[in-house]
Amino acid sequence: MKKKYQRIIILFILITLLIIYLQNSNLVINSILEYTELFFTKLFPVSFLFFVFSNLLIDYGLIELISKTFHCNGSIFYVFFMSLVSGFPSGAKYTADLLNRNLISEKTANYLIKFTHFPNPLFILGSVNLILPDSTFTLKILFSLILSNIILGIFWNPKGKESISTKITPSLDFSTSLSKAIYTSVKVLLNIYGTSVFFYLIVASINHYLTLPPIQYVILNGLFDLTKGVFSTPLIANPMLQAILIIIFISFGGISIHMQVKSIIADTSIHYYNYLLGRIYQAILAVIFFILFIHL
Repeated sequence: MKKKYQRIIILFILITLLIIYLQNSNLVINSILEYTELFFTKLFPVSFLFFVFSNLLIDYGLIELISKTFHCNGSIFYVFFMSLVSGFPSGAKYTADLLNRNLISEKTANYLIKFTHFPNPLFILGSVNLILPDSTFTLKILFSLILSNIILGIFWNPKGKESISTKITPSLDFSTSLSKAIYTSVKVLLNIYGTSVFFYLIVASINHYLTLPPIQYVILNGLFDLTKGVFSTPLIANPMLQAILIIIFISFGGISIHMQVKSIIADTSIHYYNYLLGRIYQAILAVIFFILFIHL
């Protein structure tokens, strides 16, 4: 019964988008071109480099080297740090990569997916900082998002130690490894682009045909696409509420990010429920930390 209703909803959305395209093709084309420019000028260059470097570092035994040098689970440190500096949905990608290479167990993968959801720091310090009336909010938002994930990582740390591989596996020759890294990175990024532009189109269509009060407009945009939600928050006069909504949009991720993560982990034993649970708890903790930072 549940799947039946899901199919009906999806069919309704698809038919509606088709009707909108037939009636107003310029809206659809302009929305796609607008997001395409944003994706290939802002998101693709950074994500592509991080994804390629990540694959190469794994191929050349960085995880095993960290584990051997520091006598710890190097995969946890690696995924946490790489997702922190490269932004979502890279945490899901790095976790899936390590699981597919048998460098981590299913248990560790489902643990990592809960607390490795980070925005790119440059997005917070640059874009978000420009739309906030109080620049001091920017660092407090960033620290709140990072600290909330750290707390989740500590709280959900699985009991019992797993055996850690310290044997550095032989790597492919560099040309083969580089070609493979480029192929897998582009494949993931095209999937991210397609998913994002689809939901961007939905939001653009809703905004075009519906006139909503500012708060409802902002929440609806953030629900589907966090970027649209974040950049629409200046419509809210209260700076505190504006900052809180930005934290919620970023820490929860929006439907677009969730669909991207689901597609990345689809062929693995990583459970989407763990990611969803992490996003709910992160949103709650990040808002609490931000309010505490404001009153310090």
